[in-house]
Amino acid sequence: MLAALDADDAGKGTFTVGLVRVKAGDPAQRRGSLFFNFGGPGANPTDMLPPTAYLWSTRSASHPLDGDKRRLADRFDLVAVIPRGLRGGSRYECKPTPASDEPHDPSIYLADWNWAGFVQDARAYARACDDPLKPHLGTLQHVRDMEQARLALGEPAMNFVGISYGTWVGAFYAAMYPHHAGRIVLDSVMNFSGTFEQQVDDAPGERQALFARNALRPALADPFTYNIGSDARTALNRFRAMPHEAREAWSSVIDTPSHLVAALTLADWMRAEGAPAKERLIARAKRYVFSPDPAVDHQIRQAAVGLASALGRRTDPTLNGLVDISVYHAVICADTPWRKDPKELRALANRIASRYPAANGEAVTTGLVCMNWATSPRWRPPLTALAVAPPMLMVQAEFDPATSYNGAMQAFSRSPGARMVVAQGARVHGLFGASATPCVERAVGRFLLDGELPALPWSACDYVPSTRSRESREAGDGPSEWDMRDELAKRLQNIR
Repeated sequence: MLAALDADDAGKGTFTVGLVRVKAGDPAQRRGSLFFNFGGPGANPTDMLPPTAYLWSTRSASHPLDGDKRRLADRFDLVAVIPRGLRGGSRYECKPTPASDEPHDPSIYLADWNWAGFVQDARAYARACDDPLKPHLGTLQHVRDMEQARLALGEPAMNFVGISYGTWVGAFYAAMYPHHAGRIVLDSVMNFSGTFEQQVDDAPGERQALFARNALRPALADPFTYNIGSDARTALNRFRAMPHEAREAWSSVIDTPSHLVAALTLADWMRAEGAPAKERLIARAKRYVFSPDPAVDHQIRQAAVGLASALGRRTDPTLNGLVDISVYHAVICADTPWRKDPKELRALANRIASRYPAANGEAVTTGLVCMNWATSPRWRPPLTALAVAPPMLMVQAEFDPATSYNGAMQAFSRSPGARMVVAQGARVHGLFGASATPCVERAVGRFLLDGELPALPWSACDYVPSTRSRESREAGDGPSEWDMRDELAKRLQNIR
């Protein structure tokens, strides 16, 4: 559709905005449209909506948990407005810049000359993003485009599912158009009551806490099986002492005690042998005995092979091919203010290195770029307007690796009348449809179909992972239900 480039100044012309729609599977039962935003910022719904629609439409209506998804696919057009700047509409792209070197993690490469290169590269990148379209991207403009699409489709209300950054979009819409908000589901909730700078600032501490809970403490609790001792300080010192290349590739992806043992062992070999080739590390790992427990030994060996294969890769989640980095920065750098100067950002890099070694320096890299973005923060509707909108439904994994439970609860506390449903023990990002957790799957399905909210403001149940179902399609009859579910879950995990 054609949208005004600037809704406050019609003289600036129009902008092409793309939409994706999968029509209701049973036109006789059609009730309206259900809109989606899958996160990012910068994730393209053309990568996410078709597999979601396919997966929902192949479920059995008699399934106790997934039957509601089939009914949603049958009764609603599934619609996504493509955020401005992405393929499917008028494109926005930063020009290529000659970086001083391969991009590295500023919380690992702490020398003065490295810092000077980080500052220079961030400044050059931000300048390369100057474009006439730059001021006309962002959440405000996207929400206005959603409203235009709602009106064009003749929908009386905005029914919406937002995941990750999509929860920011959903809350923004409800606050901006409270009288047009319908049934809004926020899945894996960002703290939309704060700023993007606060989001990235909180991430290292949250990541370190997850690492300690899921990897470090279980390994220390069983020193005989995992063979790294029982002292946390000693283990963390070994972790910090890993070669730079290893820490950069592994630190923020170690989530199990097996991965931790594998990383520390491989790092010892790398130091002793002068950074041997991947193939040499893999070969040694395949014949090495890591643990006296055969099952654990196998798990550690698999982890070691995977980690060795990942050497040299960067861990920045915006560079995974599912998020457009230009649009990502155009949203987060201009939607909300960035306060830190270079001195404060360097102090943050040192603090991450010393206190949060299992995290990465994304907050520093992003801060350096956004500090040079040279745009004023955009207007946001006050969250007090949510008191006028219908109550929203939020669902959250207790140990979400991308949007923390603490941040989600801050957003929940600022959302009058909202309901929060928590999957206890879950470590996933993008919860609805990615598990068999009864309280989550039933709550979202009932709310979207019938407007029925949970009785309690906050409720929870134990996380139940998905398992292969008997009704999964067989190979040769289109993608199997399990394969599609697995692929969709992987995509959501990579959009943060």
